[in-house]
Amino acid sequence: MTDVPPPPPPPGAPDPEPQPEQRVRKRRRRTMACVQCRSRKLRCDRKLPMCSRCESSKTAINCTYEKEFLWQQPNTVVTPAFSERGPTSTTISQAAHLARAHPTPDSALSSLTRSQQTSSDTRPALEKRDRFLETVLGAPKAAVNQEPYVNTELLHRSKYPAGVSHHAAPLHRHGDDEDPASPSQQLDISPRIMMRGKETKTRFNGSGIFANLIAQFPDIKSFAEEIRVASPQLSALRPDLARVKRGLWKRKPLNTPFPEPTTLSLTQMLPSRRVVDDLVVFYLTYFEATHRVLHVPSFLKELDEFWAQRDNPDFVSPYFVVQLLLVLACAWNLADLDTLQLKNDDESELTCYTAIEWVLHAERWIENSHIKRPDIMAFRLYILLLIAKNAHGMKRSKAWLDTGTLIKQAMLAGYHRDPSRYMRISPFNKEMRRRIWATILELDLEVSLERGMPPSLQYGDFDTAPALNLNDNELQDTSEELPAERPLTEMTDCSFQSVLIQSLPLRLKACKLMHSPRISCCYEEILHMDWELNRYLSQIPSWTVSEGEDLQTQHKIILIRSLLQTKIGHSLLSIHTPFAIEAPTETLFAPSSRIRLEVATMILSTQKQLHEISRQLSLSILGDWTVQAYCSVCQLLHASTNSQASSRTSLPQTLPGLPESLITLVEMTLTCLETQLLLVVKGAKEYFFMSTILALVKARLWPAQATVYKQEVVDRVIFFAQTLFTRHANCDHLGELGMGGFKTSQVPVLNPSSGMAQPFVPNMNMLPPTNFGITLKSSAISRWHTKSIATTGHWNKA
Repeated sequence: MTDVPPPPPPPGAPDPEPQPEQRVRKRRRRTMACVQCRSRKLRCDRKLPMCSRCESSKTAINCTYEKEFLWQQPNTVVTPAFSERGPTSTTISQAAHLARAHPTPDSALSSLTRSQQTSSDTRPALEKRDRFLETVLGAPKAAVNQEPYVNTELLHRSKYPAGVSHHAAPLHRHGDDEDPASPSQQLDISPRIMMRGKETKTRFNGSGIFANLIAQFPDIKSFAEEIRVASPQLSALRPDLARVKRGLWKRKPLNTPFPEPTTLSLTQMLPSRRVVDDLVVFYLTYFEATHRVLHVPSFLKELDEFWAQRDNPDFVSPYFVVQLLLVLACAWNLADLDTLQLKNDDESELTCYTAIEWVLHAERWIENSHIKRPDIMAFRLYILLLIAKNAHGMKRSKAWLDTGTLIKQAMLAGYHRDPSRYMRISPFNKEMRRRIWATILELDLEVSLERGMPPSLQYGDFDTAPALNLNDNELQDTSEELPAERPLTEMTDCSFQSVLIQSLPLRLKACKLMHSPRISCCYEEILHMDWELNRYLSQIPSWTVSEGEDLQTQHKIILIRSLLQTKIGHSLLSIHTPFAIEAPTETLFAPSSRIRLEVATMILSTQKQLHEISRQLSLSILGDWTVQAYCSVCQLLHASTNSQASSRTSLPQTLPGLPESLITLVEMTLTCLETQLLLVVKGAKEYFFMSTILALVKARLWPAQATVYKQEVVDRVIFFAQTLFTRHANCDHLGELGMGGFKTSQVPVLNPSSGMAQPFVPNMNMLPPTNFGITLKSSAISRWHTKSIATTGHWNKA
């Protein structure tokens, strides 16, 4: 029924009284401002993640917006992490803003110490510089500008019905009545990254660094804060712990100026011949057996000539002296300082930082030499310098730049093209060039996987043939033709390089794919890469270790076989980790979760086996792959404690006793890392993070003992610092602080009733293995050993 309008008034009738107009009460508009500006009635520019007014004040942490406000802003809607066109710069920026406004497991760690840093603005300047507790027992300054994986759709599923081809169809999120995703469907993934700093001063790390796995522990912030609050002894030792974090060599010798090195000064830095011979044997056994740099018979011959001419610096080659210093520096951490000091009858005294000084002086000499057209000796110096820096943890942030520069220098010298095309190169030098090129490629790939960066080149960028599987004594500099190659099943001096280079094209391809801005592939391609890498893994020859072999030959065979498995396993970790993290919410990626656990367990088990055999083998097998395997196991155990974890994809829930076994393996690995990090320039900060993560996982698995595990972190941190200070108690590089708070002996001990083992305190009097001789089936080396024994008296035997 429609409303009838009232009839008009009759003519001449008085006008009716005007009725009061009924005003419709409008809904009061909500002020578009942050909570802070609205409460203070101030104008707000509504910027995200914080407005300009709050950002300029000291209350930036309180700048928050109501939940409804975010959805009223069109620029804050985040596009999915997987899209057909990929993210634009605008969507990436929007995702970063929303990630900071609503923290996710990725973005939460980026603001982990935000409240702690803000509250410390009023502290003295000295205390602000030493934020040890916030940065070490908090969490790493993890990724910023990351796409929030958890709050967006991981996988786009096909809208096409069953029976229709999915190969060209984008993946869309499935409903209850849609088909599950297929491995043949196209993926478009933006891998996790890390970027420290702000504005134009930033540092980028790709998905290869272990801190991206740490980003999967969203509750580490509160856990670390509980440890810090409940441990007042850490605050008392704060200055000493801060020095451990920065490195005890920060002042001396790293920042101590020294004169320009000369041939005479470099020669005077060398220790006695007995010490040199011991370190050379260590280098030939544990370094040269894998990365081929030298021709061993030629090197030993030049070493004999050097000792004959040492008193005449004019007749000594400076290139050889620098090469010898770098060889000694590489093997320094494998020997025992006290044992070397007893053997050193030279005037130069051996200190804890002697090898670091060798590296610094050699690097300065190389820089001042201004080599315009490097020969093979120059490339040997470049490679040895990289290996020595890595062995001592020096300038690791520049390693990727150094390997990239080295590859370009080698390409300018033509090492990327096979030397058989050029008739003016002797057969001996052709083979040496192939060895050097293969070593440079492996070093670049190793650093790329560690930093999460693409390799400098791919397999199609060079055509250099692999080096022959030969012993060094079969290759002479006067040979007119190369000898016949031995089969891979026979152990030679080049076995490691000959076997590993077969999988190099695939490992380069996998590294480039996983560290690209967008991972565009099908999941079945990942599974095919896994099949190929496992095929290379199964083709590693099973060289036997006979009891008649000397100790160094046995160690060399064990190390080569173990390192081959670990190198290929590192690539398997890199291709499966991004998918394994998402396996609990996407069953398509369940194979990656299982494979990652198998590979990580293999790497840690190999580490355990070598640790039980020899300290030198344990240190030689350690690498970034060990840390990634460690964090992978911890992340898997942590995810299994989630109430939403599916028993179908969580092996720790389906296999009884598996968490206990994995925790035992992880604790052993932490013990091995302690041994290494007590020797290098830096690394304590990462060790403290890993200790905290281990305690967090154990507390999640067994909540009743959470207090014990928290105390264990404190004990590990303190005992690590105390051990490090005790080891250098008589060194002059500690400065005026000396041993600091540890002099008062107030360091607490573990609670005896906790049932936990004492933290590892390494034995500082560990002796090198018995029989320092090394057998490489070379008559020249045997003569060198006989002559060395006659000169030095006898080899030290443990």
